[in-house]
Amino acid sequence: MKTFLEEYGVVVVAAIIIMIIVVAATPLGTSIRDGIVSAVSRLTTALNNSNGGNTSVTP
Repeated sequence: MKTFLEEYGVVVVAAIIIMIIVVAATPLGTSIRDGIVSAVSRLTTALNNSNGGNTSVTP
């Protein structure tokens, strides 16, 4: 098993990276990116609010 991973692990990782690049170039990739940006933005806002940056509460 160890030799299999040593031999084909690089191929699997390369295939995953290529797949991510291809998906990122499609409209689906744009949708995923927008979702990630939105989630990070909401998390940043929530953390700022919890640290006293803004006392208003938004759902």
